[in-house]
Amino acid sequence: MIFSIPEEEQLLLKERVRTSRLIGRDENLVLHGGGNTSVKLRIVNLAGKSIPSLFVKSSGSDLSNIEMKDFTALKADDMQIAREIEKMSDLEMVAFLKGCMLDHEQSSPSVEVFLHAFIRSRFVDHSHADYVVAITNTNLTDEEITKIFSGRVLVIPYVSPGFQLAKFFLKAIDSVDLSKYEGVILRNHGLVTWGDTAEESYDKHLRIVKDAETYVKKSWNGINLQKIEEEKVDQFIDFLPKLRGMLSRKNRKIITWDHSPEAVGYSVLEEAKKFRTLGPATPDMLIRTKKNYLYAEGIGEIENEIDAFVRSYESDFKKFIGERYPMHDPYPSIIVIKGYGLVTAASSKKEADIIRDEAIHSFRVSIAAGSVGDNRFISEKECYEMEYWPLQEAKLRKTAKKELEGYIGLVTGAASGIGKTTYVRLAEEGVLAIGTDIDEKIFEVAKSIGDYAYGLRFDISVEDSVKSAFREIVEKFGGIDVIFNNAGYLHPSKLEDITLEDLKKHINVNAIGTFIVTKEAFKVMKEQNIGGSFIFNVTKNVTNPGEGMASYGTSKAFAAQLSKYVALEGGKYGIRSNVINPDKIFRESKIWEDGVLENRAKSKGISIEEYKRGNLLHIEVLPEHVANVVVSLIKENIFGATTGTMIPIDGGIK
Repeated sequence: MIFSIPEEEQLLLKERVRTSRLIGRDENLVLHGGGNTSVKLRIVNLAGKSIPSLFVKSSGSDLSNIEMKDFTALKADDMQIAREIEKMSDLEMVAFLKGCMLDHEQSSPSVEVFLHAFIRSRFVDHSHADYVVAITNTNLTDEEITKIFSGRVLVIPYVSPGFQLAKFFLKAIDSVDLSKYEGVILRNHGLVTWGDTAEESYDKHLRIVKDAETYVKKSWNGINLQKIEEEKVDQFIDFLPKLRGMLSRKNRKIITWDHSPEAVGYSVLEEAKKFRTLGPATPDMLIRTKKNYLYAEGIGEIENEIDAFVRSYESDFKKFIGERYPMHDPYPSIIVIKGYGLVTAASSKKEADIIRDEAIHSFRVSIAAGSVGDNRFISEKECYEMEYWPLQEAKLRKTAKKELEGYIGLVTGAASGIGKTTYVRLAEEGVLAIGTDIDEKIFEVAKSIGDYAYGLRFDISVEDSVKSAFREIVEKFGGIDVIFNNAGYLHPSKLEDITLEDLKKHINVNAIGTFIVTKEAFKVMKEQNIGGSFIFNVTKNVTNPGEGMASYGTSKAFAAQLSKYVALEGGKYGIRSNVINPDKIFRESKIWEDGVLENRAKSKGISIEEYKRGNLLHIEVLPEHVANVVVSLIKENIFGATTGTMIPIDGGIK
């Protein structure tokens, strides 16, 4: 850090963190990184000079869990220079703010930083409070809104975010005695409050929001809850893969289906259809939600509605944006189906969940606003200008999307060895990775991977268990794209020593279990109609059988032949199927436990290390070698024209 914060100033920053978290943890005030807060402090630079500074929430940070390091420090005096500047493009504004930063290693400040700089008070809070926005998203006049708050707020009209909003805000607050007000309400946007202490600004914020809530609740007190009909749950789960396929024609999507009583309750309202072109609660949501959502009276009409939505979006894009930026995915990110609730779609589960939360809050705001006045939102042109905001477009160009983002992949036997390593690699590539195993350790592995991983415990050889697992996967995410049939059982025995019980166990796991998983996944992929990829781990024993491996090798031969039939029957649907033949993967592999490794080396008359490296390259084949081949097989630009083949990963068989 190129500056220090005196101890007494650190206490103020800690207090800023405390009340910021209080705001961030109230979903009626902010959602998923929305809102921003600030505090004005004096810092000491490297020359030992004390200078005034502004600490404002960094772009990309979240108020709910914000820390001291998540506030970007700027030179307060330099920020005031902006008062004299009349115009500044968004990119010029970014450059200006960069020049004001005390430490260029910090993240950029919130784009609404000028609102914080232009208010003289030490602490400033800004939120997108639902009840406040519900009042401003109407035809109520500024004067009528001011009366609701007994004249304690200054109301200003909607202005697009950026420097133009800052200048409009500055002129508004400079034209009045700000000490007579407790806050500024930005129409269609949110609330700003201030104070000499963090508590003072926070208390003002809560008072204004409470007044708004009291006013709204005189005419509206929430969406009526309605439980979904039980038969509709099974019906919609069966439909979800087809819906996911419809929404994934341009880019693969992860689906979140909300059939909570509130979501279903909204879906049956007349307003659900009426509000589909109204717009979200606040303009900042447009980047994720688009202006319109899709509404359908029933499952049967969704496909036609999607086609109509895409045509309309493409037409509006040409009208309002033209050739300035590449068009975003034109498919709806929000779908409301009468009686079924709400579906949201995005390239990651996290984004789909965020869109779901924003949609629910938008529904509440729209209904509430309609109860106190006529609904009003920003114009269509302003909506598209916000969705294609230059700062966001610049950010998108710099952010490299992971190649397999939007894919859903399942790995069997993922708690250890090849399965675990591949499970991790898929998540690293952006796949929503689902790891399955009979070992409860799978949940620890999933937790260690993070956002892109999900753990399931079931036995692949039990049909009902597998069917239940796929039902859960479809309900939670919408479908499946990749299956790595990796789980296996190995107990070496000479031919004359093989018991029928042991042979059956090999067949149950390596053959029948693999078949059940493949069958259930194939049905889902076929319904999606966007292709898919199966990879079967059958080991080298199918092509190069080893002594004492009859039970194992013959059961794996079934899996190899099954892969061929998947390729034959799946080709017309874009479903590819390939086999990998790894040999002797020892690291973390359970099949070599309980003396198996030692006995195999002994039977060959060599050391364990010699046994591990007994190939043409004299190397140990690692789980990473296998995982990287699996990932490559999934990628369309590498193996997109390959199906029905086998790939050895064995160091070269002697």
